[in-house]
Amino acid sequence: MESSSPAGGVNPAGRDKELYAAVQDIRAGYWMQMRQVLARTGNWPQWTSRTQVLGVVAAQANVVELWLKEEPESLAARVMYARVATERVLQAHRRDWARDYRKAQDLDKLVARARDACHQASDGNPDDAVPWICRLALAEADSAGRYSEHRLTPPPHEYLLPAGPWGLLSEVHRRDPFNREAWHRMSQALQARPGPAGRQAVATDFARWTVSFAPPDSPLLLLPLYARVQEHRERRDHGGAVMLNLLWTREDTTRAITQAYEGWFQKRDPATSSQLDLNYLAYALARGGFAAWAAEVFAAIGDFATPAPWLYDARYPEDQWRKAFEEDRVACRRSHPRQTGGHHP
Repeated sequence: MESSSPAGGVNPAGRDKELYAAVQDIRAGYWMQMRQVLARTGNWPQWTSRTQVLGVVAAQANVVELWLKEEPESLAARVMYARVATERVLQAHRRDWARDYRKAQDLDKLVARARDACHQASDGNPDDAVPWICRLALAEADSAGRYSEHRLTPPPHEYLLPAGPWGLLSEVHRRDPFNREAWHRMSQALQARPGPAGRQAVATDFARWTVSFAPPDSPLLLLPLYARVQEHRERRDHGGAVMLNLLWTREDTTRAITQAYEGWFQKRDPATSSQLDLNYLAYALARGGFAAWAAEVFAAIGDFATPAPWLYDARYPEDQWRKAFEEDRVACRRSHPRQTGGHHP
């Protein structure tokens, strides 16, 4: 859920001003704003997204630990500690700690701490889906399949889907149906141990299965676009740059793009829209030749570009992702100025 601020830095809070204030407070070493923002959070989707952002930021410090020490009975503090502990596991896993013997031991300790934090948070509030989302996220780091809850068989008759943390996804779904983060976490967990089919095939099959029964206005309609970006990235990394444009004009891809734009974008709530979803949609629309629709989405993005998926663009090095974003935005605005509310030279 990263997004860039108007000043040019990375602002993970996006358009959420209250969340932005809490993020700044955490970076200064304080937790009171975080507590106040969470106390004013009024629905489960917002609770999920806010705790996710705060957890990523707070994982770099001991702010949540200080809060929990001051208020050990606080349910919000317990959830935030589960978020922080889980994020630390994922960061260590993505830095390949498991390949180093000493670091692997440290990773095991982090996993044990995170699992305990998830159980503590869940015991405090059994209706909260976030502790279960954290447990689902931990499956990504379980490459060896040590925990049985990470390798359950898929739903009946879904032969293309591999074993994975299906029970954890079901627990989240029971508490918060079609939770956006949970389905993305599930996709990442399945890709962590893809088997002979490969990461991209798993992502595509899971996205196709999800879209087949997701609500018609759900952000989960964008999952096929995330899978397609994954395929784009793999082809780029393996020297297939010449075929990248054809990837975005395939019939199945254009059908998924249309469904995401008409089903989600045109019906979304701007106040709760994921900036990452908007950027993925703009990327897919620009690549697929839907310039008029892309201009509308770029207008909705405004100053809140996210590094992904632009950093996977083959035109520029990854650290120059803003050039890819700006190049596509300018091109779409010039060709369809009415979609942006005025003429852009």
